[in-house]
Amino acid sequence: MSGPRLWFHRDFGGYTGGHGKVSDYFRHALALGWDARVHFAAGSLTGPENPWHDVPERIEPVFAPQPGDVLFLAGLDWRAVPPDALDACEVVNLIQHVRHAEPADPRFAFLSRRATRICVSEPVFAALVGIGRTQGPLFTIPAAVDLAEVAAFANRHRPPTEGRRIFVDALKQPDLGREIARALARQGWRVDLVERRARRDAYLVRMAAADRAILLPHAAEGFYLPGLEALAMRRPLVLPAFAGAGAYARHEETCLMPAMESEAIVVALARLDDEALRERLVARGAEVAAGFDLPEERAAFAAVLEQVREGVR
Repeated sequence: MSGPRLWFHRDFGGYTGGHGKVSDYFRHALALGWDARVHFAAGSLTGPENPWHDVPERIEPVFAPQPGDVLFLAGLDWRAVPPDALDACEVVNLIQHVRHAEPADPRFAFLSRRATRICVSEPVFAALVGIGRTQGPLFTIPAAVDLAEVAAFANRHRPPTEGRRIFVDALKQPDLGREIARALARQGWRVDLVERRARRDAYLVRMAAADRAILLPHAAEGFYLPGLEALAMRRPLVLPAFAGAGAYARHEETCLMPAMESEAIVVALARLDDEALRERLVARGAEVAAGFDLPEERAAFAAVLEQVREGVR
């Protein structure tokens, strides 16, 4: 028997990890028997870059939750909910960043509204507990990726035999990324610098085609999926620290974690010339990444939804 209708809302201007994770939860809900629907804000992109492109029958032209429905909200989705729906519907709120707990962040104001909240890492959970503001149950479900999909990209798109190709994700640190790219180019690296959003498949192709990866997250990242993807691809990784790093990123164990500045990052990359170090990091990184697959995330979400279902009966 189908569960209650579960509404999602997105303002989709291009692919981000945040959109990707909400899409994962949408598909978890479908697999668990819920009637999941998504509404997009005006102006949203609807082409192949949109993770819901393949389920047009699930896209609703009007955001019209009814009493007894459940809302799945993330980020600023709260702003799109009709006011009466918040009183009539249960809410599941996905929290992906530590910065939600900062009073200056626009998402902070929503924490006082009752919801069942899912944090993508323990640091996010601790940040919300620390402010004592949230209303409703609070859970941690570590974020996950489709490991089979990531492995397939890694196998199909291997680095060229001549080597010395480096993937640098500077989406969130563009100035630093350009500085690093210039330094590495002078050393003879072929640098693939990511400065603009790309479709997820195109992004993974580029990462897979590199011998090594440098990823530059925002300091308040709650999880940061690209780092996990690099480990799952078995790419030697340089990844400066961020709030949720401890889930999988461990200095000298799964990756190298220098300070978030150009010289330190370039020095760390040079250390990966040590074959023994490189192989040790790659092996342990892949082992850790194997614990963050989508089936585990789905099972944990199923347990949360069972509690939510009780609230709408």
